[in-house]
This record gives sequence, structure tokens and C-alpha cells, in this order.
Amino acid sequence: MAGECILCGKCLEICPLLAATGREELGPRAKADLCYLLGRDEAGLRGADVARLAGLCLGCGRCAAVCSQGVDVPGLVAGLRGAHPEFRHWLWRAWLTHADALWPAGSAAARLVPESLRPDRFGSLLRMLAGLGREPGLTPFLTPTTFPDTHRGEPVLLFPGCTATLVRPGWLAAARRLLDGLGADILPGDFRCCGGGLKSAGFANEARNMARHNINVWRGAGRPRVAVFCASCQSALRGYGAFFEDAAEAGAWQSSLIVLSMLAKDIGFALSGAAPERIGYHRPCHAEGADSDRLLLAAALGDRLVTATDRQCCGFGGVMRLGAPELGDQVGRVCWDRLAGAELALTGCSACAAQLAAAAPRGVAAGHWLEAVG
Repeated sequence: MAGECILCGKCLEICPLLAATGREELGPRAKADLCYLLGRDEAGLRGADVARLAGLCLGCGRCAAVCSQGVDVPGLVAGLRGAHPEFRHWLWRAWLTHADALWPAGSAAARLVPESLRPDRFGSLLRMLAGLGREPGLTPFLTPTTFPDTHRGEPVLLFPGCTATLVRPGWLAAARRLLDGLGADILPGDFRCCGGGLKSAGFANEARNMARHNINVWRGAGRPRVAVFCASCQSALRGYGAFFEDAAEAGAWQSSLIVLSMLAKDIGFALSGAAPERIGYHRPCHAEGADSDRLLLAAALGDRLVTATDRQCCGFGGVMRLGAPELGDQVGRVCWDRLAGAELALTGCSACAAQLAAAAPRGVAAGHWLEAVG
């Protein structure tokens, strides 16, 4: 796959890491070349060097989306990470597979470290960890007022994702209120992690186990619609294609997945006095198509939505956040430059929400758009 690169440069135009640093050796084409060279001579680099180079990728997937040759650099990088794991990869695996125990404990520990004592290199990471407590986030300012009848009685599974399940129950409560207002029949479903973060870090077996469990939940519920409110989870769920009985079932799964804001697009909202005057929107890297989250917010907020990102990545970067946080921070600063002037930044991805809140300029808030729904 790596050998199919034709040096067109489309990936270089879209890579947030290259745009923020100006270092072409960090771009997708260099990683594709690395995979090609390793395929010819695995002994050409030490395992430690391969692991270090493979770690310098955000995993945003923008390069794969624009490649005319179908070169999936994040997929190639995940393969390198799986073949050459190191301590931070194992730490990342533990962080995701034991999230129920580690996230609350990690948040409590991070909050004990004073801001003045946080090392520059890991300051944003500690701020992100500190923000993983169960305290309420933003003050809601969007109140649903009118609901269409288009989904009344429709059976729906709600995929909450790890963040809403463990540390942001308010997101899940707001999502349920919207579906209840629409009259949807919310089915019980014991979903696990989407597996996207594990797959990107090279832990294919663990990601596969998550996928098979989630598919079985869907089958057991009668293969209904699955409403998702995290763009990264949505992207990971759409990548389950290899785990179905046949092509028909795989197609039914793809058709069942729907972004929550698509279901909610015709709900009428009223703004309360708590609504900021200047609100920004961050488009997640994994958002698809027209981005229904932004469309919903544009309709609800009107001229209060004053700025939005397009190609700018928040800088979260998954496992790269452990190995090269300073590069992620560079990417994040480009993102916040685009959002300059906003008092609040909203997004539709759990990872983006955490990273934006950790890197927000003083006096500026950030969160998932569901936090704004009362």
C-alpha cells in the first residue's frame, strides 16, 4: 500500500502536523516512504527508531481522505506501532481498556499538581487529565422548544462513547432528552469503547474485540438505528466492515449509523440569557460530509456563531499526546488562532472537546455541543 504513493502532494496540503511545524519529515509522504523502505529491509532501522518515528502522527486521517491512490498512512502507522510497541503504547492501551478505573483516578491526581509546577512539555496533558472529573461542564443555554414527529416510535440505540459514560454523564443525559423529545424508543445497549484509539495505537486485537462486542449489541437489539454524538466514535464504528457475516449485514450496519445531530436537525431551540455573544465551532478531523453538528448549531445560534475551523486539527493526536505533546500543542495553537475572538468553542468530538478545553486561552471555555443543551 505504501508503494502506491505517486508524490502528488495532496496529503502535504492537508496534514495539520506539517502545517503547524513546517517539517516535511513529519508529513504523510515521509511516513509512507518509511513503510516502503521497511518493507524492503526490516533491519534498516532499529525497533526503537521505528517506534519513535511511527509515534509522530496525529492519526487524524485527513491524508487518507484526499489520497487518490488509496494510501492509508494512519493505517500504516498503526501497523508500525503494533509491530514495534513501546512503553507509551502499553500505557495508552491500559488507559483505554481500564478507563473506568484510571480516568477518575488520573483526573484526581492531575488536579493535585499546581499549575505552576506542571512541566511545560506535559502541561496541556495534565490540564486535560484534570478536566476528566465528573463535574458539570458549561452552563446550558440552548433549550429545545419544538420537536418534529419524524422519528416518533422509531427504535434507536444510543452509542455513548467512553467520555460520556465515565466522566461526562451530562452529555448522555442531554442526548437522551433530545431523543425523548423526538419520541424515539431508546433501546438498552451495553456498548463498549468504539476501539478507534486502540486501533490507531496498533492494538488491533483489542480493537477487534471491542468491535465484535458492539456489533453483537446491535444484533441483539434487532439491528436498529445507532445514534452517535462523537465524530471519532462515528469514524471508528464505520470502520467495522471486516467483522460482519456478509456484505448485506455490513451494509445494514453502515446504514444504521447516524449522527445524533442529524436526528435533531429539525428541533427548534431557544437561547437563554447565559448564551455567549461570540461562539466558535471546531470541526473534528473525523467529521464527515457537510458536518451536521455545525449545521445544527448554525441554525440554533444564528449570528452568535462567529468563527469555525476547517482544516485545523485540535492537536489531540491519540497516543502521540504521550510521546510528543509539544507537537500536538503546536497544532492546537494553529486551531485556536482560527477560533480567536470566540468566548466559547463547541465541537462534536469527545477527544476534541478535551483537548480544546485543555489548551483554551485564558477566559475562553470549550466543550461538546451537548453541554449547551438544557
